[in-house]
Amino acid sequence: MGISCACSASDEGEYPEFFFETFPKARKKYICCECGEMILPGSIYQRCYGKWDGYVDTFKTCMACYNIREYYFSGRCSFESLKEEIRNCLGFDYTEIPEEDYFFYSAVLEQYSSNY
Repeated sequence: MGISCACSASDEGEYPEFFFETFPKARKKYICCECGEMILPGSIYQRCYGKWDGYVDTFKTCMACYNIREYYFSGRCSFESLKEEIRNCLGFDYTEIPEEDYFFYSAVLEQYSSNY
């Protein structure tokens, strides 16, 4: 169970008509829909496919962002809004790591990514 940060993320969003979630191994390069970083071939990532408001869409999320979303919002954060939700709720941009803290945070993110 993660820290509950529900100041702006809630269950009031639109529910998909259908939804599928998988955790495949990337066969080519993708861009994470949350942080904009590259998902490299061979990496495990979250792939969500569904239909919202009449539109079918697919979202690919790196494991670091997936774990951050699960930890802080228990999955209740809309796709493509994690960066904004973290900034609004916790007051910082998790994608902007100060140079002096880079090695510490990159090790933490690597640990999150290696859980899968």
